[in-house]
Amino acid sequence: MKKIILAVLCCLFASSLWAQGRLIGRVLDENSQPVAGATVSVSGQTAMVAISNAQGYYVLLDVPQGSYEIKATKRGKPVWRGSITIAGGVTQRIDMKLGDKSENLAAAKPTAEAKKAKVDKPKKEVKKEEEEEEEKPSTVAPTVVASTQDLAKEKELQKAIQESETLNQLDAAQTELPETDVEIVGGIEAIQSKIEYPMSLKRAKIEGTVVARVFIDEQGNPLRISLIQPANKFLNEEVIRVLTEEAKFKPAKVGNSPVRGAITIPVKFKIQ
Repeated sequence: MKKIILAVLCCLFASSLWAQGRLIGRVLDENSQPVAGATVSVSGQTAMVAISNAQGYYVLLDVPQGSYEIKATKRGKPVWRGSITIAGGVTQRIDMKLGDKSENLAAAKPTAEAKKAKVDKPKKEVKKEEEEEEEKPSTVAPTVVASTQDLAKEKELQKAIQESETLNQLDAAQTELPETDVEIVGGIEAIQSKIEYPMSLKRAKIEGTVVARVFIDEQGNPLRISLIQPANKFLNEEVIRVLTEEAKFKPAKVGNSPVRGAITIPVKFKIQ
């Protein structure tokens, strides 16, 4: 009986892994230079965030299959937006170029029928449709990575993937518990004081609590964020903004040595 139960559990675990995909890539600026510290987030049935490393690479592991909005941000630079469908058991790559409109909002070339339809319409209607189309995120056609041999061609990307896998292991079972946990400089009050309640949600009386799991490196910089309890999309985005741009952290320590660690942070949105 024990063998049967173990076999069933193994099958369920394998099927859950197959129902997840991986998203990897690189964030570049308008001059095709790598952007370090950029926030890459996917939002849909779940919300996940990765921070690009010094070479601009980002890695999101164990993303449940489904359709997502994807966004890359860096303070002082234009926002990159798109959409993607994650397939189970598949690694997909998207390289993002901040400030490059052709890659940010590029759409398929209009067909002859579409062009003719625009000619027959008043100019005001055509202009309005074009503006609405500009506001929509593009559907990105990612490159599917077939094997680890392809990844090995970019050693820094392979290194980023290994580091992300290490974070997963750290979160699953931390073998060496730190003597001092990760701390928020100024405490949770410092986080709440930086939060800007979206006015449209405030008027609609939409409240919620976002619970984020933040992974911190040895220097106190965020490496990755998982929203273990997401709320409204715009509340999620505000929490991500504050945690990546405003918050300061003290790393965990073993003895006197800083080590990587994680902290769970609840952020409340409540109308007074």
